[in-house]
Amino acid sequence: MQEHLPGTVIELETLPAYLDDGTQISGARIFHRLFWVFQPSIRGFAYCKPIVQVDGTWLYGKYRGTLLMAVAQDGNGNIFPIAYALVEGETGGAWSFFLKNLRLHVTPQSDLCLISDRHESIKSAYNNPDNGWQNPPSVHVYCIRHIAQNFMRAIKDKDLRKKVVNMDMKAFNWIENLPREKWPRAYDGGRRWGHMITNLVESLNSVMKETRNLPITTLVRSTYFRMGTLFGRRGHNWTKMLSSKKDFTDNCMKEMQKEVEKSHSYNVLSFDRERNYFVIQEIVNNNECRPLTYYNVDLQKQTCDCGKFQTFHVPCSHAIAACSHVRLNYQMFIPPVFRVQNIFKVYEQSFIGVPKEDQWTPYQGDILLHNERMRRNKKGRPNSTRIRTKMNTVKKIKR
Repeated sequence: MQEHLPGTVIELETLPAYLDDGTQISGARIFHRLFWVFQPSIRGFAYCKPIVQVDGTWLYGKYRGTLLMAVAQDGNGNIFPIAYALVEGETGGAWSFFLKNLRLHVTPQSDLCLISDRHESIKSAYNNPDNGWQNPPSVHVYCIRHIAQNFMRAIKDKDLRKKVVNMDMKAFNWIENLPREKWPRAYDGGRRWGHMITNLVESLNSVMKETRNLPITTLVRSTYFRMGTLFGRRGHNWTKMLSSKKDFTDNCMKEMQKEVEKSHSYNVLSFDRERNYFVIQEIVNNNECRPLTYYNVDLQKQTCDCGKFQTFHVPCSHAIAACSHVRLNYQMFIPPVFRVQNIFKVYEQSFIGVPKEDQWTPYQGDILLHNERMRRNKKGRPNSTRIRTKMNTVKKIKR
């Protein structure tokens, strides 16, 4: 892949191989960890939302191990797989290996938001300055569903409503130990782009379920052809969209149309033309205004008291009302990530075919051996020890 597919990144970690008497075997190494990412994914991510969701899922095959994945989202709400790694498990060393290579090869941009569960290994790997997530600056936030599960596991009380109403000190202290900027939307400064859970990467886990039975080389090859199919289909669709001369995605414009319709229910109470600062008041029947229902809109900072403007990064109805008052086109405040042209750039690169094996250059490196300690001891699929939650429940579709 590195020889025939330009830009492919492969990072392989191996361990020394020994004979039973302790003698190291020359010219042979034991497989330990593997990170890989393809050039179209690297280039496409630059035009996606500045968020990355990461998660791990176990392998089903002959050998134990874990598949780590990183996923983003394009401006039209589509899942965009980025990078993969095969590791021994969700250990601190494994997550450091994955996050370091992810940062180095795929996500070097500043002001990224990394979304994950509260696994201690992930937190430790992110906070390690050697892994590069501190400089340039980024933020690490938690999936709200995992926080809810952890809360119930720690408090051990199914009567959640009673806990919320009475909020005893034990529950209060547990929540207070979580930094507010890590989980509630009100304190994230818009870094999450509205993403409260790791549903993107959880969905990819489901897609990759059959792939996790495959041997390592076949698994890597499978991800390449799956991504090639994805890019081919979406690239074709967005080429047609590009020719339609539309500026923004259909999903974006549908949401904007809803906000435009709601904006007619608001009136500008006062404004500062120099600072583009407005006080927006709600209109009720007979064009009367509710005296206590108003919102402060700052077009320069792109904020509104309702929180939508800064959270979802598109103008809310109050911001649109402010723009209309001073005859500004509200579309100038829609980020480039939602433009059709940028969506096209996400899938612009092509996945070219891999030559047949008889055309490969003869391999000259060390022989790779399997890790005998990772072999499963019993036949058949292992019993799952994972605690199933609502996140694992998939509604059956009637055929």
